[in-house]
Amino acid sequence: MPATAGIVENGVMGELASVPVLCSALLWSTAATGQGADRHGVLDSFEPDPRTGGVRPVTRASLRAVPVWDILAHEGLCCQTVGWPATHPAGPPAISVSDGFAHGVPHSIYPETLESTLGPLRFRPQEWTGDDLRLFVPGFERIDQDNDTRLARLAGILAEAAGIHAAATTLLERGDWDFTAVRFPTLAQAREIFPAGTDEVYRDVVSGIHRYLDLFLARLRHLAGPDAMVILVSECSPRARGILCAAGKGIAADELTFGASLTDLAPTILGLFDFAPAPGMAGTAIRDICPGVPARRVNAANCVPPPAPVTPPEIERDLRELAELGYRDRIAADLLAEAEQGRKRREFNLARVLLAQARAAEAVTPLEKLAAEEPGNCELRLYLGHAYFQSGRVAECRRLCEALLADWPDSPLGPLARAHLAMAEGKYREARAHLEEGREAYGVMAALDAAIGEVYLHIGNWRDAAEAFRSAIAGDSTIPAAHQGLAQALFEQQLYQESAEAALDAIGLRYDAPAPHRILGRSLRALGREEAAEAAFATAQRVSGPRAV
Repeated sequence: MPATAGIVENGVMGELASVPVLCSALLWSTAATGQGADRHGVLDSFEPDPRTGGVRPVTRASLRAVPVWDILAHEGLCCQTVGWPATHPAGPPAISVSDGFAHGVPHSIYPETLESTLGPLRFRPQEWTGDDLRLFVPGFERIDQDNDTRLARLAGILAEAAGIHAAATTLLERGDWDFTAVRFPTLAQAREIFPAGTDEVYRDVVSGIHRYLDLFLARLRHLAGPDAMVILVSECSPRARGILCAAGKGIAADELTFGASLTDLAPTILGLFDFAPAPGMAGTAIRDICPGVPARRVNAANCVPPPAPVTPPEIERDLRELAELGYRDRIAADLLAEAEQGRKRREFNLARVLLAQARAAEAVTPLEKLAAEEPGNCELRLYLGHAYFQSGRVAECRRLCEALLADWPDSPLGPLARAHLAMAEGKYREARAHLEEGREAYGVMAALDAAIGEVYLHIGNWRDAAEAFRSAIAGDSTIPAAHQGLAQALFEQQLYQESAEAALDAIGLRYDAPAPHRILGRSLRALGREEAAEAAFATAQRVSGPRAV
């Protein structure tokens, strides 16, 4: 992947704070608007369809915030976007090729005068030859295509990527543009169709698509020119954290950037054009990409979202009225069930977004409603328990936790859950007893040892805390909280050099957590290394604070 390597080696890269994948459209809309999903409104890949009463792929009707390219276009810059979710039907003020373009959906190009230029660039899956697909699936002749449709689905997603690339390169070749945003859904689609451990015949598909997209990236960079700033983003990696790479004038080569979030992307793009973050944006410009202080502000009137669509759809109301009169239509019933499942997904995703923003008290209401509707859904009940715990409603969390553990009495997480509840109630001896019970029943587990260490920290038993954290690290050295807890326990024993080393180990595993930076700063200050201590405190300040998703 030489094009990607070129950006990494000549610029900065790092992780983006995100959440485990809710849906791609939600996360990409966060990146485009700089606002959390509770504000921009795209909470699912589908939205209610007022024509049928069912659902349809998400459109601009769901987007309640203004994307960065439209903000810049209002300010007089020439902006264009290709393939982005929630952009259909394509419309002003920026030049737009919506996510419906590759599928031939009408009204997917704005302005319409570009239809004659871009329309013929759509690529159909049937245009691939066997030799083309063999590059991704060398042994495809062994596939029983009557019963296995994955090869045909692969042809479809590759064709979609080719169409998006053709439209993007054509727009870039026109030359008179200031900002271009291009999004390829191909990797996310491929990981869904061909997950890890997939059939041997498909094992090279995902790596092949990485190389395929890298070729596209090389061409896009060439057309953009040597002076263009390039920002490459994956909204969510297999580790449930996004990835960011950027290269261009003023960016240091082969460096790492830390503490960035999806909500920082739009403010960063505005900053590159000397604008401060727009009203409503939750993030700030990423300083390793955009170090200057913007001198201009965007017109607030250009950041006002369009009016909200009328809900519920009239067709859904009519269908419900007919049902109340005794009319039964199988198709209508299926559409209503589809719409109901869509509603539940949106409400669940909203609750998860609120939890990610440290707004657990607000997440309780939608989770309680969903859990009441689906009492057998363990995932919903777990999230509700987490929301109770984070919002300080420990008694309700305990009742829910005990009910879950009654349903799954052999869960090894039972002692851990009961211990955390006891700690929240200040019952540290009870917590220790639960953890010891788990240690006896399930053997020495790193998670249990780390929790035992937390109990000892709470009661001020620094030596036993350090011993428990060391045991946890011996069992699993990749737990950042164990290294952080060890650093805290050692600091309290005035073992400042060892504390600093443990804090550095925690930072190496999770740089964007502020607590180990603070412990490092306190340890360094105690060692008389004031300048290094101030740098650690400054880093803690930079990476702290909740991030909107």
